[in-house]
Amino acid sequence: MGWVSILFASSTRETLAQPIIKDLLDQAETQDRIRRAKDEDAKRVAELYSTKPKRIVLGHREYLVPANFFGPRERDEPDVFVAKDGGFGFFLFLPDFSGYTRDNWRDYFDPRLIRIVQVKEVDKHAILRPPDGTTRPAPPSAHGDPKALFEIRKRGYESEPSLAMYGLRGYKRRPPNPGALWAGNRTNGEFFFIQASPAPGEPTRPGLTYPACDVRYYSEKEDLFIFYRYPQQNIENWREIDDAVWAKLHGWRVK
Repeated sequence: MGWVSILFASSTRETLAQPIIKDLLDQAETQDRIRRAKDEDAKRVAELYSTKPKRIVLGHREYLVPANFFGPRERDEPDVFVAKDGGFGFFLFLPDFSGYTRDNWRDYFDPRLIRIVQVKEVDKHAILRPPDGTTRPAPPSAHGDPKALFEIRKRGYESEPSLAMYGLRGYKRRPPNPGALWAGNRTNGEFFFIQASPAPGEPTRPGLTYPACDVRYYSEKEDLFIFYRYPQQNIENWREIDDAVWAKLHGWRVK
C-alpha cells in the first residue's frame, strides 16, 4: 500500500470515528449532568425534608396531614392549604402506606408509589345549562357515581366478564385494543371498578412503559370523589390499597 493509500485510509478512519467520539462525549456529559442534578436534589431533600403538620381545608372538612405525604421537600411550603374545586392529593408508599422518606423520593416510577391524584367534594344536584337555554339535572356520571361511570366505560369492552382474579370480575377490551375493566365491591360494600392495561396475557403495548391501575369513584358513604393510581403489578392488593387510602383520610380528619 502506497503512502497516499495509507494516509487516505487513516483520514477515513478518523472521519468515521469523529461522530462516535462525539456521541460518547455527549453521553458522558449527559450522565454527568444527571449525576450533578441528583446530587443537588439530594442536598435539597436533606435540607427541606419535613413532617410538620399541614392543615387541609376541604369545604366543611379539615385534615392535619404530615407534610411528607405531599412531597420530600415541604419544609418551606405553606402550613395551610384551602382546597378549591380541584380538591387535593397526596402520596403513599407500599407496604406500610407511609409518606415520603429521605430516600424513597429518588425513583419517580417507584413500584411502591400510590398517587392519590384527587380528593374532592361534588355537587350531586348540579344543573346543566346547555347553549339552547334549557336546563336539566346533571347525570350521575358527572359527579362520579361508580355504576354510571362503569356503564359508560364498559361500552368498549365485552358485555360479560371473562376474567376472575383477586375477588374482581374482569371485562376485556374489544380487539384490537388491550386492557380490562375490573369490577368488584369495596370493603364497605360499595361497587367500584379499576381500569387497567394490559389485561392478563396481553403484551404491553408500545409506549406503555409503566402499566397502571386507575381508580375513580364517588363514595356515597364518604360523600367524596376520589381518584388514585398505582402500578398494575400491585392490583392483587387492590382492597388493601383502597382501605388504606380512606383510613389515612379518616385518621387525619380533625373537623
